[in-house]
Amino acid sequence: MELLITFLAGVSILVGALLTHILDDTERVEHASIALALGALLSLFFFDLGPDVLEYIKNGGRMYAFLFMAGGFVLLVLLDRLVPDHEDTETTHDHENAAHIGLIASLGIILHNIVEGMTVYSLGLVSIENGIVFAIGIALHNIPMGMMIDSTLQEHSRARRWSVLAAVTLSTLAGGILVRAFESKITEFVTGSLVAAASGMILYLVLIELLPHVFRNKKKLPSFLFAAAGFVLVYLSCKIG
Repeated sequence: MELLITFLAGVSILVGALLTHILDDTERVEHASIALALGALLSLFFFDLGPDVLEYIKNGGRMYAFLFMAGGFVLLVLLDRLVPDHEDTETTHDHENAAHIGLIASLGIILHNIVEGMTVYSLGLVSIENGIVFAIGIALHNIPMGMMIDSTLQEHSRARRWSVLAAVTLSTLAGGILVRAFESKITEFVTGSLVAAASGMILYLVLIELLPHVFRNKKKLPSFLFAAAGFVLVYLSCKIG
């Protein structure tokens, strides 16, 4: 089940790529998916992972909790430096640079998604609900990435473009497979540390990537409504779980 969740989280890359071919207003889809991801990940942090980290601290892991939270945050900072700016600028529309940007972005996203796949699988071991919610947040966040990769690789052949998209899509599953290979060595301390690292990653995604994007959107009300919907849906799923 955990591997299936990691796989489905990665499939969102292909969803984003397909949306660039079937929708006219892809910008609206991008804003909606990012706002939903913002609300969902905030709710997951406050109502599921946060309490687990506090319990980890109470059991004597205060130093390790803060260390792994900082580690998760910094890890995404380093990985995201491999992903070039994909805002809607003149540079991203320059056909001479588009292919290069797409390939470099794909490499960064592959490394990024391997780490996230490891986190999704690890959270699924602790609680399948947590793993699913985090995977949904990652999936929503990856949809714009799929759009960006597909649009920047238009100058390549269809075979090469879909090969790159397949590699990015399966990278999340690869992270889950890595964790599964060493599953027998995962102790309570390791799971607590991974949850703390996942919390740090969520803080990075929310504060550095998702929140600024939502604030830059000129249409604030739709973004707020989608973020609120994501927050409430995850909150209800946590309570039901």
